[in-house]
Amino acid sequence: MKEIDFYPEICNGFSKYLESYLPKNSKIFFSFNKLLPQMIDEIESKAGIQSKSSSVYIPKLKLDILFGIKIPNKIELVYILLEVKYLNQLSLADYSQLIGYLQVAKNIIFGILFLVIKPNSINSLSNDLQEILRTQNLPMEWKMHINKNIRDEYHFKTGISYYVPLNGIDWVNTNDVQGISSFKELADLIST
Repeated sequence: MKEIDFYPEICNGFSKYLESYLPKNSKIFFSFNKLLPQMIDEIESKAGIQSKSSSVYIPKLKLDILFGIKIPNKIELVYILLEVKYLNQLSLADYSQLIGYLQVAKNIIFGILFLVIKPNSINSLSNDLQEILRTQNLPMEWKMHINKNIRDEYHFKTGISYYVPLNGIDWVNTNDVQGISSFKELADLIST
């Protein structure tokens, strides 16, 4: 099996869990395994929103899964990127890839490093990633200034979750480093 084989199952499961914490009448849309402009167009079309991809530069990043969340009384969709790995454990290099995508994309404010745990995996995080988390040296809440212009300020926040096939989704506790650590916390951030 490959990562992509799990995408539909992950999209449906993640949506179901998250929806239970969102305000009533919230809507979740998703797209997977496409270039970012195509994913945004697809999600905005499903949401009944006129696409802004023709008026704004969107980098042509090939991403795993993108969610668009529509909250009642909010004009804009809130985007969440899932960078999916089908491995025995996650490493710092996997987390760096997620951060790189979020830095380039600029319009995605939440990113989740999502591990689909392979059979016989012992620990979901590699020793290097565990050590950096334990010593509270993993930045998970970011603020970027482009060209030192305060108007060009971007924020994003990350988390780490994992999925055991046929056994649900769980989160790595990253509260000590200001990371997202639960569906409730993610829903609260989306709703504010």
